[in-house]
Amino acid sequence: MYTNAKEIYNDVQNFRKDIGAANKIVDLFKIVSFLIIGVTFLFQFWRNPFNIDMKSLPIFPTVLSRFLDKYVFEIFIALIIYKIIGDRLFRYLVINVEVEFNIKLSPLFNTVEDIFEIGTMFLLSLKLCRNLLLCIRGVNIVASTDKNMYLTYLACSLFGFVNWLYMKNKYYCDLAEIRYTPYFDYEGKRIAQEDEVIYYGRLYNVYLLDVEDTEFVEKRKSFNKKEWYLSKDNIGIIRKEISLEEAVRDENGKIKVYEYGLGERGI
Repeated sequence: MYTNAKEIYNDVQNFRKDIGAANKIVDLFKIVSFLIIGVTFLFQFWRNPFNIDMKSLPIFPTVLSRFLDKYVFEIFIALIIYKIIGDRLFRYLVINVEVEFNIKLSPLFNTVEDIFEIGTMFLLSLKLCRNLLLCIRGVNIVASTDKNMYLTYLACSLFGFVNWLYMKNKYYCDLAEIRYTPYFDYEGKRIAQEDEVIYYGRLYNVYLLDVEDTEFVEKRKSFNKKEWYLSKDNIGIIRKEISLEEAVRDENGKIKVYEYGLGERGI
């Protein structure tokens, strides 16, 4: 028991440290809700295919059942409208208030948003569980007023799946268009054209310089081929040239791809 409790505690601690924990909780509720809907339809059309003893099934309290019937679908619709319209609008307003009055509202806004989304998905999952229990008892859930909720959720799930496929394919297309340099950083990661790199503790941009452009290179007009260089800025005018080839060979500089810049790598 102690070992199991310790593992659970460690898992919770690691989960709390995860920046995307709220999104993972929402995704978990989405998966659970989709599975519950599938089981509900199975019981609806095959009438207790697993021979479950209905007398042993739990019953939701009347107050909770009334609340779920009265408010959950409306809250779910409000979440959908917020995701389509309200999210960008409220974020725009929050950013403007922060700039205008020098007040940090983003942490509070993100917290309220996460609570709203997680709470909505939790209530929806709870209602779907209740409907599943009623369906097992013989209530025709699909033909009741909750059919609009099921259709809405399935439509949202289908849209999310199609959007996931599109983003996945777009990601691979973006990867195919990345132009890589022939050099690797000291950790063995290949450096791409749009990457930012850390060299001697300073951030640099990577450029492929054409020596015919005198605005970039003034001292090497006779040099007639392109080479990769590091720049201290990103406005197109290089103040100081640093050869990328020399930088990757410099063991003391420890050139490294900037993980949070990402460039066009998309990962």
